[in-house]
Amino acid sequence: MKNLPFLPLLALVVFIACNNPKSQNSANETTNNTKTAEAELPENFYKRLEGTIAGKPVVMHLQKVNGEYDGTYYYDGSWLNLITDTLIGKDSLVFLENSLHDYYFDREAKQPHLNLKWTGNGFRGNWLSSDRVKTYPIILEEKYPQGSYEFGTGIYQDSVKAFAKDAKSPVAEISFEYLKAKATDDTGNWLNNQLKRISGIKTGETDREIGFKKIADAYFSDYKKGIADQQKSGPDRGFLAWMNYTNNTQQSIVYNDNGFVIIDFLADAYTGGAHGNYSSSMYCLDVQNKKQMILSDVAKIDSNTIQSLLEKNLRKQYNIKPQDKISSVLFDDFLKPNKNFYFNKNGLAFMYNPYEVASYAQGQIVVFIPFTELKPYLTPDFAKRIGLK
Repeated sequence: MKNLPFLPLLALVVFIACNNPKSQNSANETTNNTKTAEAELPENFYKRLEGTIAGKPVVMHLQKVNGEYDGTYYYDGSWLNLITDTLIGKDSLVFLENSLHDYYFDREAKQPHLNLKWTGNGFRGNWLSSDRVKTYPIILEEKYPQGSYEFGTGIYQDSVKAFAKDAKSPVAEISFEYLKAKATDDTGNWLNNQLKRISGIKTGETDREIGFKKIADAYFSDYKKGIADQQKSGPDRGFLAWMNYTNNTQQSIVYNDNGFVIIDFLADAYTGGAHGNYSSSMYCLDVQNKKQMILSDVAKIDSNTIQSLLEKNLRKQYNIKPQDKISSVLFDDFLKPNKNFYFNKNGLAFMYNPYEVASYAQGQIVVFIPFTELKPYLTPDFAKRIGLK
């Protein structure tokens, strides 16, 4: 998960035209054919990759939109995020790796590197430790086993000037990075309806471009109304300096197995003031049963027990000593579960966005509970599907 106050949103692009929507549905939606090798990495894609790093089995989710990469991988615990360091030609990549908590403790810490070269149906390369001492081989192949799904990626973007004839006019910009299921059967149609719903497109709107344009038009209308209201208040007292607004959203995949797809919907906006705001909403989709999941689909557990597990793992993951209160990290001296949960094969995580339980400066607070601690409470169907014995 990206920590936006300190890292740029990797998949956002620079807007250079005003009142000129750029939808790249056809050009930017890509085909991930597991049977056909691709000589070069396409301009835009989603790839589910599995293999080994240092001999340990891993699953990686890698996306590319408009030349910008975004990805995560996991092996025996929580997710590790991938941040672009260097691009070498069209088939060689260098990523920095950071955990969910790295930036909380040390924003200047050196990160391990993943050096990857595209082979036509996967990557080969090496993992290099942050101190540049240890190195391990990486072997990854693009695979979609039963219960996982192929997706394409796309982007819609538009902008409008506050004053059309003023070259120095403030600008409002909007973008939607989206996923699109490749399958055209009932499963693919259901997934695409869910993905459109997550982006804010109303039910029944079949064309993403039309849906995004309606959202953009409403956003620009509100923006121009805000400009007009400011002008009615009297002469410019500097408000134009902070009227360069942005509204960007991104869909990315953090889990795609066993008939489950989990979407991280990241929203990032600036509407004046000292800084922008951002949040991640996690959507756990049970594709097999065509429903959005709630926590009781994963575990039958009372609120006191899950709170105790959250606080225990918060202390462990954020280095809170036994004698210290958890309010040394959070606003309060307790941590209750919210509805913003997600999971992988190893455990269950809860995402808390800025200002929800801690200050903006602390970024997103993520607490991961291993399934080994939740095993007595997991629903039998979920445990079976996720592969827990």
